[in-house]
Amino acid sequence: MIYIETNSQKPAINLAYEDYFLHGKSLDEDIFMLWRNEPAIVIGRFQNSLEEINSSFAEAHQIKIVRRISGGGAVYHDLGNLCFSFILRDIAPQIADKSKYIRPLADALASMGVRTEMTRRNDLMVNGKKISGNAMAVHKNRLLFHGTLLFDTDLEILEEALRSSAVKIESKAVRSIRSKVTNLKEYLPQNMDIDLFKQSLKRYFFANMITSVYEPDRQDIDAIQELAKKKYETWEWNFGQNPESTVRSIRNFSEGVLEITITLNKGLIKSVELKSTFGMPFAPGEIEKRLINLRYTSTDIQNALNGLDIEWQPGSISKKELIQAIIKQ
Repeated sequence: MIYIETNSQKPAINLAYEDYFLHGKSLDEDIFMLWRNEPAIVIGRFQNSLEEINSSFAEAHQIKIVRRISGGGAVYHDLGNLCFSFILRDIAPQIADKSKYIRPLADALASMGVRTEMTRRNDLMVNGKKISGNAMAVHKNRLLFHGTLLFDTDLEILEEALRSSAVKIESKAVRSIRSKVTNLKEYLPQNMDIDLFKQSLKRYFFANMITSVYEPDRQDIDAIQELAKKKYETWEWNFGQNPESTVRSIRNFSEGVLEITITLNKGLIKSVELKSTFGMPFAPGEIEKRLINLRYTSTDIQNALNGLDIEWQPGSISKKELIQAIIKQ
């Protein structure tokens, strides 16, 4: 097994490294990587971002949202979280045993004095709280098995970032299974920061599994950066992969009640229906005409509805209130 250092804290770059060495360049040995991301929510391949994240919180705190190529649930990354990746050759996906790949990490933690338990889903727990989750993706005879190690993550930010919307969303996407979580740092017998923790893990794996280090060359780095730019930094991959869904919410105003129903497909608005108990100062279909086939983003909706040239009447909500009600779906 060889070790690769990504030398990046950018979510798009780190996910592109995994993608490149799984789908692209094949090395003669299995690969192991340790890496960290700046604040990001990483959603599973088959998830609907609308159901998994607190988008307004993420936007306010400049938390990036990125989709990965493996299944599983949404996770929060920050610099207090250490990610691991195994890219393994000659694997028969139908008999892949996830516990086989998580066990070396459990053994490494045990060598540092942290005793963990493995769940049926192969998460690692300490005192009944989750410190590591994982997921996998396959390509031909190669397997990507990767996951998280919560070392000193801001758990309050994690909880808020993954707090899903209060509105009703209907889709067939894979939903995350929430667990109580904790940080490894609290259970280590010696005081260490995450850099020392990473070095300790590397020493364990170099002593037991790793035989050499692979240094990506210029061609590798260029390909990885191109993949990050054209895939992992794009709206089309991160949000345009959302499955067909329906978003419904009810908003209460002093004037009355507004019910909003929006259907989406591939992140684009396909229909809009507004029902209210008060007068709406625009012709039926005016909102729909402006929003159909737009990306379901606050910027696109704001830009489209700012152009409504209608004289707002007393007894109705304001244009600003209407826009905010639709945007804050």
